[in-house]
Amino acid sequence: MSDLAALLEKEASAEISAILSEARERASEVVARARKEAETLVSQRERQAAAQLSAAVVRARSSAQLEASSLQLRAQHEGVEAVFQRARERLTALVEDADAYAPVLEKLLAEAVAGSAAEDVQAVLVNPDDRATAEAAVAKLSLSAPVEADAGVRAGVRLRLKGNNTVENSLFERLEVLRAELASEVSEALFGAKRD
Repeated sequence: MSDLAALLEKEASAEISAILSEARERASEVVARARKEAETLVSQRERQAAAQLSAAVVRARSSAQLEASSLQLRAQHEGVEAVFQRARERLTALVEDADAYAPVLEKLLAEAVAGSAAEDVQAVLVNPDDRATAEAAVAKLSLSAPVEADAGVRAGVRLRLKGNNTVENSLFERLEVLRAELASEVSEALFGAKRD
């Protein structure tokens, strides 16, 4: 019986070894498959993360460029506005200096009259502060029209003509009319911006 037991034990051992060997082989295959799936999953996640990072960088760069452009435009606008404000201040200072302003007012009047027939001028309207200066300019230009005070006229003249027409020639109005053209030139001078 001992031979039979030894033989059974030997066969059982061989069977157990075969089962263990097959189990190890299957476990090894499962582990290899799982490792491959994990590597594939990790690789996919890394690609997704890289793509998301790249997209985030592009969005951040684009946002930063927009913000920089906005700040540059705002700075240009403020710079141009400061120049025009300074120009208005200088024009105001010129108007307040009677000696310097008298020849300017005379020239503005002469230009306004040159645009229409002198005999059509019914009245010369000026700011109340400029009435005496305007009367001297009217006399110098040999106009027969009366000078009238009008608080709505600033730094210049308004002619009332026959037929209810008017002609206005003022420093501030000229500045505003030329503003669009001058704004791009001022911006170019201040910031080197090219006109489109």
